[in-house]
Amino acid sequence: MKNLFTTVLIAFLTSALYSQNYSSAEVLTLEKAFDLAVKNSVQLKIASQYTELAHQKIQINKLYQLPSISTGLNYGYLSNSEVWNPSFSRHTTRELPHQFTELSLTAAEVVFKGGEINTNIQKTKLEEQVAILSQEKNVQDIKFLVVAKYLDIFRLINLKQVYLNNTNLSQQRLKNIITMQKQGMLTQNDVLRTELIISDLELATRKTDNSIIILNQQLNMVIGFPDSKRLMPDSTLLKSVKSIEGFDYFKEKGYEENHELKIAAVENMIAVTNIKLLGTDRFPEISLFAKNYLQRPFLSAVPAVDIYTNVWQAGINIRYNISSIYQSTTKIAAGKMQWELSKQKEILTTQNMELSINNYFIKYEEAKDELATLKKDLKSAEENYRIVEKKYFNQLALVTDMTDATNIKLESEIKVANAEINVVYTYYQLLKSAGILF
Repeated sequence: MKNLFTTVLIAFLTSALYSQNYSSAEVLTLEKAFDLAVKNSVQLKIASQYTELAHQKIQINKLYQLPSISTGLNYGYLSNSEVWNPSFSRHTTRELPHQFTELSLTAAEVVFKGGEINTNIQKTKLEEQVAILSQEKNVQDIKFLVVAKYLDIFRLINLKQVYLNNTNLSQQRLKNIITMQKQGMLTQNDVLRTELIISDLELATRKTDNSIIILNQQLNMVIGFPDSKRLMPDSTLLKSVKSIEGFDYFKEKGYEENHELKIAAVENMIAVTNIKLLGTDRFPEISLFAKNYLQRPFLSAVPAVDIYTNVWQAGINIRYNISSIYQSTTKIAAGKMQWELSKQKEILTTQNMELSINNYFIKYEEAKDELATLKKDLKSAEENYRIVEKKYFNQLALVTDMTDATNIKLESEIKVANAEINVVYTYYQLLKSAGILF
């Protein structure tokens, strides 16, 4: 009787703890979890900053289309002029005004540089596209991380409920066994074996509860909730995954929406643009300029005159890098190699996308088939448990038979609980591989 009281007390405390932790927990739908993760994820905030930085680089490169204007001021002390004849045999000193002032203003605008400025702008625009696509890919990655944590919590809560249900059944059976033991129909061995089953189930329940708390904290970190927040997954999620389109549909969507494939295509365009950029070194740089100088003293007169003089000039500046004749060929060859590499990378990304979609499509169909099979097995295990339990209490079966039937039923229930989650998980894997995890 003491054993029975202890077992019932432990069961009551376990049930109370479960109720305390989760009965008041907030039910969180997967869609809401997605929204919170996108809003609060630190990883996405970093990706957003990279996108803003890429946009800012475009604005910086556009500045080179505008004229450059500079000004300068030199003010200081001017020494006397020391003069020698060609043989340095005679030396004289010429007095100069000692106060020196020079004010300059220069404006220049590049009118031709082989298309370098526009090509640089085009390249940075493509880099901005890559940053945007990478941010969208990060959104998909964060959402899938939420899916994984969310479904793991769901699976463990279901698993814990399986343990609790089997604990209750075992406790009811223990009551009957103790009653029959008092009547001399069963032995102490039957009591001990049943208590051992209950003890194992209670330990598994506590370990599962700890795992739920850990996963809950991990999910809270992603969606921006406090560590102490307890979340309950939406039980309707298992029913929301229905029949899906065929493989060709997901393959077509992959070509349209897969972010890695989009990034590879844009990187291919960047490699082409980079070749054009390297080719601009072969062209001269032509710019218009205008300069104005205000200077004191006037040194062109002898003796120098302490007056301000103003001179301005305007014209065309042509500059050509002669070394580009032999440098550009090597640089362009390297650029073409990079382009070829990016094309191969795009082909490989396409192949990996197709294989991934094919793999998860098969896994999804397999998961549904496995769930249907395991549900049938569970019905058989439950019927077997009912029959063996009836035989056991009629002393037509041994305690080992009862233990085996209990274990088979428990294992079947766990498999069904895991299989239900696996169907949803592989479904979202399929959506992510096609790039349509919205």
